[in-house]
Amino acid sequence: MEFLMLFWVFFQIGLFTIGGGHAMIPLIMEKVVAEGWVSEETLIDFIAISESTPGPFAVNIATYTGTVVGEAYGGFGYGVLGALCASFGVVAPSVIIIVLVVKLFSRFMTKPSVQEV
Repeated sequence: MEFLMLFWVFFQIGLFTIGGGHAMIPLIMEKVVAEGWVSEETLIDFIAISESTPGPFAVNIATYTGTVVGEAYGGFGYGVLGALCASFGVVAPSVIIIVLVVKLFSRFMTKPSVQEV
């Protein structure tokens, strides 16, 4: 159940944040600390590590948080599962929105007025 909650919290963060990973920091701090998954000091360390590692900031911090929550739940294997749940949760809203836009755009591409533009 903890993994579903991880997915859901990071899904909400990805859905309601506009402006990229750095814009997510206040919402991540609020939600993750409120759930009691990590302390504020640990989360600040995660932010610093996420800044210095390659890849999208939001995915990095979701991965670190999911790993810590999963390992606390049941060890290394659960840490990997937690990382996957949190990481997929934070990118899923963007993927869903992009797929919907592509579907909508492809429907209108066949219209003569759109092709003229």
